[in-house]
Amino acid sequence: MSHLIRIAAAFVAIVPLAAPQTSDDAQIKRLGDSAVLSVYTFRPLDAIATKLESEFGLVVSAEDPFFQYRGDMMDISVEVPKVRPGTLVPARWGFEVPFPENPDGSPQNVHDLLESIVAEANLHSHFAYRLDETGGAFFFVPTQTRDPQGRSIEITPLLDRLVTIPPGVRPIYESASMMAKDLSRQTGLRVSCCQSFVAGYPWGMEKVMFDANNEPARSVLRRLGLTHWHVRCDEYSCVIDMR
Repeated sequence: MSHLIRIAAAFVAIVPLAAPQTSDDAQIKRLGDSAVLSVYTFRPLDAIATKLESEFGLVVSAEDPFFQYRGDMMDISVEVPKVRPGTLVPARWGFEVPFPENPDGSPQNVHDLLESIVAEANLHSHFAYRLDETGGAFFFVPTQTRDPQGRSIEITPLLDRLVTIPPGVRPIYESASMMAKDLSRQTGLRVSCCQSFVAGYPWGMEKVMFDANNEPARSVLRRLGLTHWHVRCDEYSCVIDMR
């Protein structure tokens, strides 16, 4: 288990080397007054969220399911020889979604597009997702995965889990770490939160009084000042990556 945080960090770095950048990014093909959003990569909803943000300025977060079934993983060392053999990452999968465009190329109906993305993801994978919306921000949240035997099971999303943080005056990042520690205890995964720098500046250094009593982790993140994040998991760990 101790090696998985290193794997998670390494994976972010090796994805551009594993395949051409164009194949691992979500793509939008324009067709007159309509378009097709397509994706085939390791974390399709994560790639789509990133594309929608860069292309249209939408605030979309994506959260990985838990990976328990070996068939949902792939050995990335086959594609990247410098990586240790047996390094597992989520297997590629994908789908496409047509949508009508405005004259400026933006989606005519953002909510309909996001709902269609979730519906197609649920249709073309062994996972299931829901769409959350809070304060103009959208979240792809996993609700189903496969158990170690490959059977579909419902899951409590990582950030829906209730956490407790004792009251105290501490840096914000320490409260985030305490939340992650509680999630690690509950799931048996190594959960970490959050990246320590935003735009080159340390995050969460301000000391504040904070506590949580059986509160959903996503609510804790919002009270800590976050509105946008990605959750990236592998077989043993999950990293909450703030944006």
